[in-house]
Amino acid sequence: MSQININWNGISQKEWDILLNRAERCAFQQAWAYGAIFEQNNREVSRFVACDNGEAVAIGQIITRRYLGFLRFSFLLKGPVWLKTITIVQQKEILQNIRARYPLKRFNLFAFNPEEKAGMEKYEDMGFREIITGNSTVLIDLTVSEDALWKNLYGKNRTDIRKAEKSGFEVIFGDHNSLYADWLLKKERRQQKEKKYQGLPAELSKSYGQIYSPEQGVFTAFAVKKEPDSPHSPPISGILVLRHGKSATYHIGWNGKEGRKCRALNLLLWRMMLRLQQAGVETLDFGGINTTKAADIARYKLSFGGDVVEMSGTYM
Repeated sequence: MSQININWNGISQKEWDILLNRAERCAFQQAWAYGAIFEQNNREVSRFVACDNGEAVAIGQIITRRYLGFLRFSFLLKGPVWLKTITIVQQKEILQNIRARYPLKRFNLFAFNPEEKAGMEKYEDMGFREIITGNSTVLIDLTVSEDALWKNLYGKNRTDIRKAEKSGFEVIFGDHNSLYADWLLKKERRQQKEKKYQGLPAELSKSYGQIYSPEQGVFTAFAVKKEPDSPHSPPISGILVLRHGKSATYHIGWNGKEGRKCRALNLLLWRMMLRLQQAGVETLDFGGINTTKAADIARYKLSFGGDVVEMSGTYM
């Protein structure tokens, strides 16, 4: 007989990471570091572990913001993280127990945004209402062989990668402390301003990496021209990836004029896929796509052979 219990704020980072690694897939918003960054900025973060007869079946961290001094908005972003297959009835019990912790009569607003394929009917049947529709993202399965990954690439992408390999630049891997990490974050801040898009703060990745051991939270790769007279010349392209459990997310990418000419970014992403695979990552999230407003970017992401997945929306 099922017996659900929810334990709040009684778990360590080490225990959290062990449980997160049990999940088939998760988002970086449910990594311990993501919540820790908000805690460092005086936000309220609550972490729960839902157990069925003592076995952990779901985890999640909820970030609460205050407005006007009395209104509290609590958001379970990309969660709960389901650790095993459980029944709809059990999922409903867990979600309703969580919502009960944030009663509306006490000026609490609670919403959640599950990291799974679209399931509007399921959550509406549980008594929740969709307030924001889900988006689509590109997921790459890294559990297949290197040969299979290569064959899954679009033909033009394979050609571009071969071209980049002959261009005479060096690929340098690192983490958040890489020689060029701050350079890339500066480029990302400028890129957001010039292209007028609002991504996550560039500084988040630096803080994210500091909470983990080297090369456990943040992975970077840079294309640097081989110039003996200038060993520290700036890169022509760079990328940054966040790891979370057995998953990872392509977070930042920058390509200069020279990098675009020799297809440096293509090679960096391909080499990063292989590096993540060697590190035990099973799924790479290439990020959201919009085939209407950003068709070129969508086609580029799809050229790496991932699957388009429509995600669930946000529910209250």
